[in-house]
Amino acid sequence: MRFSWQKVTQTAQSVLFGPLLSPLRPGNVVLFHIGRSGSTVLGDMLQQHTRIFWDGEIYRSILPTGAANHDPGGDPIAYVRRRMRQAGQRYYGFEVKFFHLQQLNKTLAAYVDDLERLGFDHFVILERQNYLRKIVSSLIAHETGKFHQRKAAATQAHQVTINVEQVRIDRDEKPLLAFLHDYQAQFVELERLLQARRMLKLSYEADIAADPQLAYRKVCEFLNIATKPVDVRYVKTNPYPLPDLVANFGEVAQVLAGTPFAWMLEEER
Repeated sequence: MRFSWQKVTQTAQSVLFGPLLSPLRPGNVVLFHIGRSGSTVLGDMLQQHTRIFWDGEIYRSILPTGAANHDPGGDPIAYVRRRMRQAGQRYYGFEVKFFHLQQLNKTLAAYVDDLERLGFDHFVILERQNYLRKIVSSLIAHETGKFHQRKAAATQAHQVTINVEQVRIDRDEKPLLAFLHDYQAQFVELERLLQARRMLKLSYEADIAADPQLAYRKVCEFLNIATKPVDVRYVKTNPYPLPDLVANFGEVAQVLAGTPFAWMLEEER
């Protein structure tokens, strides 16, 4: 790993002066997604921008563990407020998944309202339209322990078997079709909640899959800041046809046949 004094200096300045400079922050932005949607490569590019402090998935460290003595970190909004101070005069941005809110006992509607009261004035939706691909990618990541792929590393196909009656991902377990319907409903609700707010809608398929820089440029334009040269340091983890990744592809195809999700078997879109 290359040592960067510039990064150390920026971090120290954020800790020391962030609280004092926070009133001068140009704005705050939140990115909603379901995971396995290109958020890592996008967030990494945004963090490279000198006018953005990108905090990533901040709730991962405070989600309930099931242990009797676990402290979930208190109010999730208060937790955001504390972390915002690090941004100083830069935009503060972070990511949240729908299941994070469920784990933290927050409804989507209440959470959006709370963020707006906290000063969040930019809302980004990143949707991977092929929810089946997201589920397969999550299952593979949990089996292999490999969640992200650096650009220089080689990839290799890994097959999983989908239990169509009981998929276990995102701290939940339910039938495959239930996951697909729930993802769809959550995105529909989120878009409805953000209609009257400043919103940018991105899709993995259109804005990240072929060229992640496209999503990066759109976010910069959305924030009304000039783009800066950044590196794309992550690549696809599972760039293979679904039949090569799903051992019981035929069974999955039968379950999805005749549903609005059948197209997900054949195309990335």
